Order: sequence, then structure tokens, then C-alpha cells
Amino acid sequence: MRSLVCLSLLLLTACHTIVTRYGGRRSAKDDAHEADGVILLNGQKTQVRWSDGDSFDFLDGPYEGQGSRLVGYNTLESYGPVHRWGLWQREELYEMTKGDAQVCASQEWECTTGGEPDAYQRVLVNCPKLALEMVKKGRGLAYAVRGKPDPIVLDAMHQAQRARRGIWERGVPRGLITALHSFAENTDPRYKTSSNRVLDTRTGEAFLRKHTDTYELCEEICLTTEGDFSCMVYVPYERRYKNQPPCLIGE
Repeated sequence: MRSLVCLSLLLLTACHTIVTRYGGRRSAKDDAHEADGVILLNGQKTQVRWSDGDSFDFLDGPYEGQGSRLVGYNTLESYGPVHRWGLWQREELYEMTKGDAQVCASQEWECTTGGEPDAYQRVLVNCPKLALEMVKKGRGLAYAVRGKPDPIVLDAMHQAQRARRGIWERGVPRGLITALHSFAENTDPRYKTSSNRVLDTRTGEAFLRKHTDTYELCEEICLTTEGDFSCMVYVPYERRYKNQPPCLIGE
């Protein structure tokens, strides 16, 4: 009887953690994507919790409590089954992302940061060897929003593409959607368009595609690049990690 009571308390605690952390409905299976690890940040050991293959939360150090975004590469979104291209189905690519955080947590990576934030106020962090590892395994994309990516990382992506590793197993489209933004999100009258971001899988450059389209929650948007299509399910940022819609939690 005592064992059953203890088990019940543990389960209640786990459920409470999910609700309070994300502020609403979230699939419990998504917490299994996360993994605790250690990085050497600016020469100092820092505890982190990886949420996917290119971002983590700081658990201690000068940025404790803040989120991060790694630069130089990109991985598929892990908040739900949102990507699709070629012969892949969304759930298949989503399953593949579940091991990304564990790969990141498997080693102590040397990383640097100057503390600069991205558009979502996450700390920008550079972990060059991790970027190379993720891209070599076919789990990541060489990625540059301005200029060109590191040629070593780009070459690693080309090698993974030729070997059909990871996300390239079923072919290499010329463009992949990495970010969707509905025009309805635009609250600044100075801006007459919104933008999606599409990665050129040959150059590693992520280009903006401006538009004035309004997307519905959970609508799948498909874009073409020189005849190749890629698709992504639209979910605004504030619904990706808390109060998730049915398309993200498998309902």
C-alpha cells in the first residue's frame, strides 16, 4: 500500500512539472526529448538542459534560467510533427528528432557566447564541434541567415546528403522550410509583408520569402524550390510549447 502511495505521488509530481513548466497542455512524450548535459561555455563548465538539437536552457552560470539558440547550423523542430518533404511523412521526421537532445548531451562541448540575444531573446551560442557532429550525422543543416555558412559544416552536410544519412535518407530537396510566419502575426503597420525562411540545401543559406498570406492554426504550408516541395505545419511561437494545439500532441 505504501509503495502504491509513493508511486501515485511521483506520478502527480511528474504531471505537475509538465503543466507548470509549459503552462498548459503538452504531450508528456515530448519531455522525453530533453536531456541534461554539460558544456564548457567561455571556458566555464555550465549545466544545461537540451530541448532539441540546437537549443538548450541554462541551468546555472551567468545565464541561468535563460534559453539559447545555437548558431551555424539548424535542426528540425522538436515541438511536434511539423516538417514534411519528398517521401517523408511528418510523424517519421518527428520521430527522428527525438534523439537529437541525447546526442547533444552525450559530450561536453566547447562553446562561446558574447551574450547577444536572437529575435526571441534567447542567448546566441556557438558550439562549432557540435554543429559539425549534428550535420555529419544527418541530423542538422548547415545554416546561415546572413552571408555563408562555415565551409567545413557545409561540406559535412554535402557528405551526409550523398550518403543519405538521417534526414537525407529519402532524397535531398533543393529547399527546406525552416520557419513560417503568418501575416496576421504582423502588428507593426510599418511592415507591409511577413516572411518565411527557406534553406537552400546546396549552399546552406537561409533566404526570406516575403508574403501577405494569413495562415490558420495547424495549416500545412508547402513551398517549392525549383520544382522540389517542402511543407511545414503553421503554429505560432506562443502555442509551440504551451497550450499546444491538437496537431502537435497527436489528437
